[in-house]
Amino acid sequence: MYRAVLLLCGLAALAACAPFPELEAMGPDAAAPPQLLPIDELLSQAGATTPDPGPGLAARAARLKARAAAIAATPPAT
Repeated sequence: MYRAVLLLCGLAALAACAPFPELEAMGPDAAAPPQLLPIDELLSQAGATTPDPGPGLAARAARLKARAAAIAATPPAT
């Protein structure tokens, strides 16, 4: 068992030292990094924001609580 653990650790160490050919082939000037933009410009391009889900969720929660109370008030069928 000890030999198997040592063998697995050795193989993992060898795999960790393996080169990444797809990264090395790109070279240092393969692609320019993306341009950084101010957040205000990005938000203006995004368009309208989604509506606030709070009121709809509160109404749904109230309906579910009323339904749970109605079920709790109903006597069990025998």
